[in-house]
Amino acid sequence: MPGENSRFPDELVFTRVCHVKQGYEDRRQHIVKEFDRRGVPFEFYTDWDRQDITPEIRDRLIAPDFVHTARVSLALKHVGIWQAFLETRLPYCLVFEDDVFLARDFVAKFRQGLAEFGDPSRNAVIYLGNGSNYYTPSWKLRKGQKLYPALHARCADSYLITRPVAEARCAWIAENKISLPIDHQIEQIDERLGIEMLWFERPVVEQGSENGAFQTSVAGKPHSRLYKKLQWNWKKYNRMIFGHSARS
Repeated sequence: MPGENSRFPDELVFTRVCHVKQGYEDRRQHIVKEFDRRGVPFEFYTDWDRQDITPEIRDRLIAPDFVHTARVSLALKHVGIWQAFLETRLPYCLVFEDDVFLARDFVAKFRQGLAEFGDPSRNAVIYLGNGSNYYTPSWKLRKGQKLYPALHARCADSYLITRPVAEARCAWIAENKISLPIDHQIEQIDERLGIEMLWFERPVVEQGSENGAFQTSVAGKPHSRLYKKLQWNWKKYNRMIFGHSARS
């Protein structure tokens, strides 16, 4: 049925959006509207706000020198989502942060990527967004291909993982603790554990705190939103053509 191919496969995918219990109402309203108009069912994940982080949790999961409370909170939200996913029988976990914009044809392209991905037990992560304006250069793209091998991660604003990846990441953190912002931490974990990294091309998600739509909620001194927008767009279209030669 044509309609079935345009429906989000929620019977396969555990979908959560990192958010907070109170505050950032503009982001909450944006996400509700954005996901509703794209037809993507989801739930907010609001555990591990700053006030929820007890000394016991810090001792158990957080390295002593990782002291930025907002980044600690966000990292714990990601880990909490993986743990909640593992309590289900679903094969895929789709994680978003609360400032994302979805492509108009997000569901159709997501389904194409999932079909191309194949085996749900594959030890791999798919980065759906254009975090840090990382792109596979245009000359490497192949017609009909959505997923491309990557040497490193994009940001953690939007990604899909499988049960083996969630299990491996949770086990690593239980043994080694979180010592970095979550995007850098999962890149480090995945590199050390041999987890396959894939980029979705062209990306179907964009991060609002990077493209100037929102101010960042975890970084230090922010630039103006206009500055962010202009800088982002310059990098975006340049790197879509040429890719990038550095990770910064």
